[in-house]
Amino acid sequence: MPGFSFHGSDDSRNKASHSGIPFTIDPPERPTAMKLPRYFLIRSVGGAVLVTLVCVNTVLLALFGIIDYYGEKRRIQEELRYDLSVIADQLTANLSEPLWFMEKGHVDRLLAGVMQNDRVAAVVLLPPEGNGILAGQGRDRSWRSSPLTTRPAMENVVVEKRAIYYGDALVGVAEIQLTLRFMDEALNRSIALIILRIFGLNAALAMILVLVLRRQIITPLARLERYAARVAQGGSAEDRPDGLRGELDSLSRAMEEMVRRISAAQRKYRDIFENATEGIFQTTLEGRLLSANAALARMIGYESPAAVIEAITDVGKQLYHDSKDREQLVGRLLDQEAVTGFQTRFMRRDRQAIWVLVNIRLVRDPNGRPLYTEGTVTDITARVRAERRLGILNRHLREAVKERSGRLAVKAAELEAANARLQELDRLKSGFLATVSHDLRTPLTSIMGFAKLIARDFNKFFAPFASAHERLTRQAERITANLGIIENEGERLTRLINDFLDLSKIEAGRAQWRDTEVDVAAALLRAADAVNADFADKPEVRFTMSITGDLPPLWIDPDRLTQVLVNLLGNAAKFTDQGTVTLTASADGTLLRVRVSDTGQGIMRESLEKIFDKFHQAQAGDTVEENRRRKGTGLGLAICRQIVEHYQGRIWAESELGRGSTFIMELPLARPAEDPGTAGSE
Repeated sequence: MPGFSFHGSDDSRNKASHSGIPFTIDPPERPTAMKLPRYFLIRSVGGAVLVTLVCVNTVLLALFGIIDYYGEKRRIQEELRYDLSVIADQLTANLSEPLWFMEKGHVDRLLAGVMQNDRVAAVVLLPPEGNGILAGQGRDRSWRSSPLTTRPAMENVVVEKRAIYYGDALVGVAEIQLTLRFMDEALNRSIALIILRIFGLNAALAMILVLVLRRQIITPLARLERYAARVAQGGSAEDRPDGLRGELDSLSRAMEEMVRRISAAQRKYRDIFENATEGIFQTTLEGRLLSANAALARMIGYESPAAVIEAITDVGKQLYHDSKDREQLVGRLLDQEAVTGFQTRFMRRDRQAIWVLVNIRLVRDPNGRPLYTEGTVTDITARVRAERRLGILNRHLREAVKERSGRLAVKAAELEAANARLQELDRLKSGFLATVSHDLRTPLTSIMGFAKLIARDFNKFFAPFASAHERLTRQAERITANLGIIENEGERLTRLINDFLDLSKIEAGRAQWRDTEVDVAAALLRAADAVNADFADKPEVRFTMSITGDLPPLWIDPDRLTQVLVNLLGNAAKFTDQGTVTLTASADGTLLRVRVSDTGQGIMRESLEKIFDKFHQAQAGDTVEENRRRKGTGLGLAICRQIVEHYQGRIWAESELGRGSTFIMELPLARPAEDPGTAGSE
């Protein structure tokens, strides 16, 4: 068949060079006589298809068989473990009383009943101390049940041990062994069935494929092969074989059109070469120009490609502005086979220099010897000039940036001084908090001490005299309980005062975190108990708590968690006059989510973030009836956010005026990595 080449005979190359066309049309070669049998290729194609499909089918069937095998194995194993668990549960439940009362006959009957299951290999009762056996049943060589005097050492079994209790007393240990023998037999049968199915399906597939391939592919391909050989030997392409269908008919039509398309392609590529906007060339390694297109001729100031080829005999000296660029390009080309984006300067016919971008590759013969080079040339003079102008603008911009940077440095110094002042104010604030906490702890210590003394003296000198009088007894108990409340609340208030410094310690990285595994449900109950008094003072407010599912444990400081929960519940009770306050908790596998919702007046949208700021207290406008609320320290929610963020969690509020508020806290259930800079520090 005809073909295209960029390197033909010397005569054709010279003709192409003078005409400006860098390629020639090679004449078609006549094929040699076929030496293989006529149907060898066709039969090999059919055989390859048959073997491929059978192999693919075998692999797929084997894959599905393996999946079925392991699925059956897993099912039998799960069934075996379930039966073993059921047998163990039933046996330990039935043996507790007979073992306690030493009813050996009853025990033997129970063991014999378990051995009725053929999959039970042995069942042994061990004493609590584990030495010797109390009773046992095993299997002999014929798989019949027989008594045991020692613990069996059987292979290929699954063992389950269960402790037997009578009440709280451990009376023995039951060991049940189930054999895997029957499972192995079932799996072997499954493998045999899988292999038989594979062989059967492959045999059926092979027979069907032989019939289909012979009728639909092999015979039509043989006719098409004879047609292709006739066309290759110079015969007419019009005499196509009849009776071909589908893709084979399309293939014969394509072969008929091939010669016409080759001629059209030749004209097409010649037009592309001649009308290209980039310069296209071929040169020898010595620098002789072999071919060029019209775009290259116009680029360097010539009327036609023939004029360029005739005028330029050494491109290094006549075309390159600096011949060393040509030497450098050839050196790189011999090492790399192709060079792209090589920027250099050409000399036009009128001696004006232009900037060009050269893309070139080296063409070798089949033995690897260099023949010639070919490539493209793009005029980038306008781009180079634009880049130079851009460089000038960049220098001016750098000077302007330098000047601006100086002014910014002055501003940065002013900001640094302001920051130092803010840090000093923060230290003064921390000192103020420490002083206030100390002044509060001193009277609290006295209150708690006197409350304990009063409780001790009252119980020692007054309470015994009230035992004979019912009313005095109730009053004495009430006084004792009230004193206990004073002590408990005093201790809690002391902890709260100590926590008053937490915010400064947390921000300074000096807080102490006593992390441990915490039962979340118990922590929620403790927090609810701590705020019961707040809700008792407001009978119009109903408190409810809902815990979804079994909450997993949380790795956290329990006092910190209680501090956050009590703060949120206390705020809800304080700002709700009627309705409900609801505490809900749930976990989704990775996060613990706690929600505290109330039916109070709500918070304005623009204040939802400010309420977590330090020393921010709810003002008129934050809520509708805030003027009649009692003031707080303004640190509660700020401390809550610092604690939650320390554990990589988050806390936020959702609210609308007149529709209540909801505070949501999320904490990761995974144990956080310990921070060596803060853990255990004060």
